[in-house]
Amino acid sequence: MDSREEAFIGLREDWPAVGYLLSAIAGFAVSIFDFWKLQNLEFRFNILNTMGIILALTGGVLRLLSRLALREAGLGVMESSRLKVVEDQELVTDGVYRYIRHPLYLGEVLRNHGSALALSSAYGFVVMSLATLFLHFRMNIEEGMLLKEFGEEYIQYMEETYRLVPYVY
Repeated sequence: MDSREEAFIGLREDWPAVGYLLSAIAGFAVSIFDFWKLQNLEFRFNILNTMGIILALTGGVLRLLSRLALREAGLGVMESSRLKVVEDQELVTDGVYRYIRHPLYLGEVLRNHGSALALSSAYGFVVMSLATLFLHFRMNIEEGMLLKEFGEEYIQYMEETYRLVPYVY
């Protein structure tokens, strides 16, 4: 791969990152407030909140595996949270990236929605869905940047993998 200068997308172009961050924080706050004030801290085991706990844990593990794969490729936490391509970076296609192109985002979605379900918060779930919408917009921006930087290599990778959910999308 030829050497390339650092390609960086600023917050003006990466506006979904701000929307995601604000709506995810709001979703956690709404879920906690709902559980605390509206449900009086009464945790009731049922199928939905048990499923929520499993989803939140699965999302956390997927996020960890994604970060480890990115770190192995030379991208630290800060480099992998901002949309940028560093000099001499290679396309990450190992680990969980072998199956889906955005496992970190899938981990975020599972963790966020799972947390709301674990606290039995329908309000939090709705706000987390807004956060997911922002992640969808961000995936479009990120894939455009990766297509520009990696060209045919990324097109081939797109043909071999799912975008977010294996065998579905």
